[in-house]
Amino acid sequence: MFCQGNGEHLTPGRMAGPLRRALRDAGINRAVGQIGWHDLRHTYGSHLAMNGVPLKVIQELMGHATIEMTMRYAHLSPDSRRTAVNVLDRPLAPAGDIRATRGEDAANHS
Repeated sequence: MFCQGNGEHLTPGRMAGPLRRALRDAGINRAVGQIGWHDLRHTYGSHLAMNGVPLKVIQELMGHATIEMTMRYAHLSPDSRRTAVNVLDRPLAPAGDIRATRGEDAANHS
């Protein structure tokens, strides 16, 4: 996924040092050794999904062959789930004139 200046792939060992330095520079010392590049990839996909980017677009950006793989990366935060459920707390618009579409059977279930 990451390349050196000469186009060769970076090995996980060569990528660990720069990530550790970046975490320390960001003041995230506690997480050094606990956060890896793969975690950052999950975070990337999750933040895209939580901000409303369509899964198909996330799939393309992340280079996934299937939408199922993208869905593994795009877990939602508890706040995102709460916001989705809270949509149901809003008043519903008036239904207007609802007519049965299946004859008398529909009238029996209203």
